[in-house]
Amino acid sequence: MLAAFVSAAVALSVLLRGRKPLVNRLFVAFAANLFVHFLASFLHRFSSSDVWLRVDMFAATLLPVTSLLFFGHFLWKDAEVIKPYLRLLLVLSSLGLVVLFTPLGAQPATVAVMVGYVFVGLYLCAWMVHMRREEMTSQREKTRLRILQVVMLVAVTFVLLGMLPGPLGFLRTWGDLVSLFFLYFLGQSLLKYRLLDIQELLGRGLVLIAIALILAIVFGLLVLLAGASPAVSLFHTFVASFIILILFEPLRDKVEGSAGLLLFRERFELKRKLEQLRRDIANIIDLDEMTRFMLDTLYEDLRFNGASIYLQEEGGTGYLRRDFRGPQPPERIDVNAHRAFFEQLGETPTVVLAETFERVLAEQDVLPGVEPSAAVKHAGQVLATLSHLRAGICVPLVSQGNILGLWNILDETGTASYSTEEIARLMAVGEQAAINIENSKMFERIRERDRLAVLGEMAAGLAHEIRNPLGAIKGAAQYLDPAAAGSEAAEFLHIIIEESDRLNGVVNQFLDYARPLKLQLEQVDANRLVEHAGKLFAASGQHQDIEVSLQLVDDLPPVPANPQQLTQVLLNLLSNAAEAMAGKGRIVIKTRHLPATEYRRQGTIEIEVTDNGPGIPPEVRQNIFIPFFTTKEGGTGLGLAISQRIVEHHGGWLRVRSAPRAGASFTITLPTPALERGQQTSPTGKRDDLPFSTSHSTEKP
Repeated sequence: MLAAFVSAAVALSVLLRGRKPLVNRLFVAFAANLFVHFLASFLHRFSSSDVWLRVDMFAATLLPVTSLLFFGHFLWKDAEVIKPYLRLLLVLSSLGLVVLFTPLGAQPATVAVMVGYVFVGLYLCAWMVHMRREEMTSQREKTRLRILQVVMLVAVTFVLLGMLPGPLGFLRTWGDLVSLFFLYFLGQSLLKYRLLDIQELLGRGLVLIAIALILAIVFGLLVLLAGASPAVSLFHTFVASFIILILFEPLRDKVEGSAGLLLFRERFELKRKLEQLRRDIANIIDLDEMTRFMLDTLYEDLRFNGASIYLQEEGGTGYLRRDFRGPQPPERIDVNAHRAFFEQLGETPTVVLAETFERVLAEQDVLPGVEPSAAVKHAGQVLATLSHLRAGICVPLVSQGNILGLWNILDETGTASYSTEEIARLMAVGEQAAINIENSKMFERIRERDRLAVLGEMAAGLAHEIRNPLGAIKGAAQYLDPAAAGSEAAEFLHIIIEESDRLNGVVNQFLDYARPLKLQLEQVDANRLVEHAGKLFAASGQHQDIEVSLQLVDDLPPVPANPQQLTQVLLNLLSNAAEAMAGKGRIVIKTRHLPATEYRRQGTIEIEVTDNGPGIPPEVRQNIFIPFFTTKEGGTGLGLAISQRIVEHHGGWLRVRSAPRAGASFTITLPTPALERGQQTSPTGKRDDLPFSTSHSTEKP
C-alpha cells in the first residue's frame, strides 16, 4: 500500500508541473502502471480474491512495455534503438493479456510464466541503461547512469528473490522500498531535465524523510498530550507526511497559479507574458528586432504607458537610446551627469523602482532650513534620473558585471507594488536580453573579421588589375600634345588625367582600409594635435566661410597615439562637416579629460567635432561607418570607415550623435595610460594660441 501511494504521488507531482513532453507522459504511464500493480497486489493479499490477482497480472503484463517506452525516450532523444525490442514486447504482452482472460489466467503455471516475462522485460530496461552508458563520452554522465543501473538492478533483483520460495521473502519489502527510491529519483530527474548526482538525490531524500518524521512525531505527541492514543500508527503518519511533502511543491504552484488567474488575473497575465517574452527573445539575435519585440510587448500587450531601451556606448561613458514607445525620453544619458543613479546600479544591479526611493523621501521628512541627509539626497537624485528617462522602473541589462543597457518602463496605472516574483520575471527578461546583446556583438566582430579578410584578398588583385592600366591611360593622355589636339580635345585630355588621379585615390583609400594597420605610437598632446589639424584645414584655402572654434581643456595627460593617423581622422571629420554645411557654418572642436574613477577603470581623452549643419537622418546614421556607404555624389564611402578603424586600433572608439536640423557631433575617445587614481600627468610644452585665419577663433570652454 505504501508503494502504491508513493507511486501515485510521484506521478501526480510530475503531472502538476504542467510540462507535457512525451517522456513526462510516458513516465506518468509507467508510474501509474506500478501504482495499479502495487495496489492490486496489496488487495489480493488482503482479500485473496482472484479478481485482484487478475488485475495485478494485467498491470504486470503491461509493465515491460511501459517501462521500455519510458526508458527508451528517457535515455535517447531518438528512441529508434528500442523499436525491435518494443515490437517483440508488444506481441508477448498482447498474448499474455489474451491468456489472462481465459481459464488458464489464474493457474500457477501461467502466473509463473507471466512473472518471468515481466522480470525479463525489466532486466532488458537495465540493459538499455548499460547500452546508453557505453555510448557516453562524459565520465560524469557515465557515473550517473551507472548509479541508475545499479539502483534499478537492486530493486528488480530484490523483488524477484523475495517472490521465490524460501527464506528470502523479506527482500520483497526491501525491493519495493528501493523501487520507490528509484521512482522518486526518475521523477526528480525529469523535473530537473537532467540525471541527479547521488549526493543531490540522497540529500533530497534525507530532507524529505527528516521532515516527514518530524511531522509524524509532532502529530503523535499532540495526540498523547491530549490524553488519547493515536488511531493510526506512527509509521502510517510518517507515510502520509512523506506523500504530502512529495506533492507539496507542485500542488502549491498549481493552486497559486489557479488562485492568481481567478483573483488577480492582471498580475497573472503580467507574469505569464513576461515569461513568454523571455522565451521568445532567446531566439532573436538582431538587436533592432529584439528591441522592437520587447517594447511592443510592454506597450501594446501589457498596456504600460511607456518603455525605452538604451545601449551602452563604447567605453561606457553614456547610453544611447535604441528605441522607445510612449513619451519620448532623451536620446542619450551621460554616466557622469547621473552618477548617483549609476552608483545605485553598481551597488545592486537589480531592478530600480521609483516607489522604493519615493518611500525613502516620504519616511525621512526634510525640515525647512535643515540639510537633508545623504540618503535623502541620493534618493532624490535617483528619482530625478528616472524622471529624466520617463520611467518608473529601470531593469539593467547586465552581463559579467557590466551594464550593457537599460530597459526602462513607465507604469502610471497606480497599481500596488510589484511582487518579488514579478521583479524576478523582469530580471529574467533583462538577463536574456543581455545575453542577446553579447551574442550580437560577437557576431558583428566575426562578420567584420570575415569582411576584412575578403577585402584584403580583393585588394591585392585590385591594385594590379586597376592601377596598372590606369597608369597607362594617364601616361598616354599626358603624352598627347594639347596644342595639336585643339582646345576642345585638350579639355577632354584634362578630364582623363583628372579622373585617373581621382580613381587612383579611390584605389589607395581602399588599400589603406584593407591592409593591416601598423602603428608607431608616441606620447601625443591632444590639444596640439587638434591645433595642427585645424591649421592644415585652414591652409587648404577651400573653407574661407567656415568658422572653427577650439574649446581646449588645459593640462590634458598625453595619450599614446600615432599623430599622423589621428591628424588624418580629424581632417576627414572637418572635411565632412564642411561639406554637410555646404561650405558655410561653424565647427566647434572640444577636448576634455575623463579621469579614472571607482566606476571607470581607465581614464580617457575625448576630442569632439561638432557642426551646425542639417544633421544626419537616423537611417543614414546607423550605416555611416560601413565601407562604401555614401550619400555624397562621387564619394567613396571609405573615409569614416577608415577613421573608425584607425581610432579602434588606438584602443579607442569613434561615435556619432545627431538630431535632424541640429547638426552632428563626432567624438574620438582615446584611453590614457593607467595612472594612480587622482594622479595626472601634464603634457610638456606650451600651446600656441594662434588663430588659423581671420575666420577661425580659439575659445576656452
